[in-house]
Amino acid sequence: MSNTIQIIDLPSGDRGKFSTDSLNSPTLPSRYYTDNNIYDDELKKVHQRAWNYTGHVTDVVERGSYFTDTVAGQPIVIVKGQDDIIRAFFNVCAHRGHELLTGKGKLKGKGIVCPYHAWFYKTDGTLQRARLTEHIKDFDTSEYSLREISIAFSAGLIFVNLDKDCEPFDKSMSGFGPSLQKYLPNIENFVAAHRLSYDINANWKVVVDNFSEAYHIPIAHPQLAKVLEQEAADIMLEDRWTFNGFRSRTGFEGLELEPGLPYCAWQAWPNICMLSLPGSENLIVLRMSPNGVGKCSERVDVYTPKGDAENDPKLLAVRDLFMNMFNQEDIAIVESVQRGLSSLGYDQGRYICDAEQSWFTEAQLHWLHMQVLEALAKD
Repeated sequence: MSNTIQIIDLPSGDRGKFSTDSLNSPTLPSRYYTDNNIYDDELKKVHQRAWNYTGHVTDVVERGSYFTDTVAGQPIVIVKGQDDIIRAFFNVCAHRGHELLTGKGKLKGKGIVCPYHAWFYKTDGTLQRARLTEHIKDFDTSEYSLREISIAFSAGLIFVNLDKDCEPFDKSMSGFGPSLQKYLPNIENFVAAHRLSYDINANWKVVVDNFSEAYHIPIAHPQLAKVLEQEAADIMLEDRWTFNGFRSRTGFEGLELEPGLPYCAWQAWPNICMLSLPGSENLIVLRMSPNGVGKCSERVDVYTPKGDAENDPKLLAVRDLFMNMFNQEDIAIVESVQRGLSSLGYDQGRYICDAEQSWFTEAQLHWLHMQVLEALAKD
């Protein structure tokens, strides 16, 4: 990551000033997790300017297929056009702002009809028909198209960016897609076998922080510690994403494994965490969406090859262990941390790092916090 943060921009707390050197830095002051003004700033400067994961190309296979989502507090819709192009729009009518679509599905006709006043949009976003406007002075349908959102595709995953002046995905996230395809060569054809959601009483950063470091795994996740070796086989720390590759151990009852299988973890700015667990072809995507200063909505998408693999006993075991054990352990952890961050007895801690930026330290946690501060420092 390029160090563009000036020293005057770095925050201070009761243990001193945050440092760009992870070996000598206290952690972010607790106000970064509890202050409403900082939260509002993050929504605008982090989430509304970042490339946000929203789904997979197999979610919109047919012409007219669509799904809706909320990204950085904004309603959006992804739709596959009659021209086979997948586009993203703000999910609001240009007339009076009514939301156009809900959930997911397939359009009944060849366009989008607003349920309020029946304005009709083609799937390329242009307004084709607006009732009773023939005699409206200076009314030009070409001026009332849906507002399109920047969209990008990487290894089959769909990303959107609400910032009309955003940096291209291929530049911002260079190398990310090939890294996924290296370990999951068929990922572009994966389908969502399972989708889960959780409402968590913790700031979005607390949840991403927890994923960012493995320092806690042997203590907080004793069963997970039986799944992976304690030495990473491969580590990548890029500007906007990271990768940690491990090898499996023999596992435990319910998830018996051959030793030496790949166990992969990716993290993408700002709030995406991904796992490919050993035992079956799978990709688990976690997105932590801000939902208030002390709350977030966690969405979990479990991808696998289409067909029999969707009901592979190993995949179901991975899903159940994630849902009933690992994620439940993490939710209890992060909600406890959020309560502690609000305590008068805490403001800052210390990053536990080494010069090698080892996977089991908090080096990637510091990397994440540098990104947050860099984003907040910009106008």
